Amino acid sequence: MSATEVTTALDGWAARLVRLGAVVVTRLRPGLTPAEADEVAARHGYLLTEEVAALWTWRDGVGAHPGRAPAHLAPGQEFASLDESLRRSREYLEASRAEARAGAPLTVPWQPHWVVAVHGHALPLVLDGASPGPDSFRHDLQSSPLVVAHSTLPQRIARWHDMLDTGTWRIARDGTWDVDLTHLTQSAHAPRTDLT
Repeated sequence: MSATEVTTALDGWAARLVRLGAVVVTRLRPGLTPAEADEVAARHGYLLTEEVAALWTWRDGVGAHPGRAPAHLAPGQEFASLDESLRRSREYLEASRAEARAGAPLTVPWQPHWVVAVHGHALPLVLDGASPGPDSFRHDLQSSPLVVAHSTLPQRIARWHDMLDTGTWRIARDGTWDVDLTHLTQSAHAPRTDLT
């Protein structure tokens, strides 16, 4: 996966959300320059690959609008700035290290090369910046790494398109997300090549 593939997938997602009237597209912050992304990463002790940084060089999260409903990149998916995402990533890493020092049994300890891409529901969507990679997955301390779905960010975004296609996700009249889990398909996910 290249940074260009990430950006292309994100552009396609944003274009679809514009057509559907999602408010989130009006609240996306401009992307960082690669130099700005490197500077933010260095402040938090990270060295980001171009592929991981591509999410925030595309757009640097969603701006807050006090008094308005939150705007999410996908249902329940809070897309924070790179600075905030790396702060959260560092907090997860420090908490994981503290638990390890205390002798707590950890199924999946947080890794130094993991970056919170979006905070969703109770589980963050993580970009793994290790080589080979990066891939994305939901970090779940209670699940074995073998049962957590891993995919590239473009593949994950293709799945988001599928969720709209099936009617599981919809944009409500007010431009926010509406979810209807009765539309979830039981078949295995087949990657869509027409969107990535």
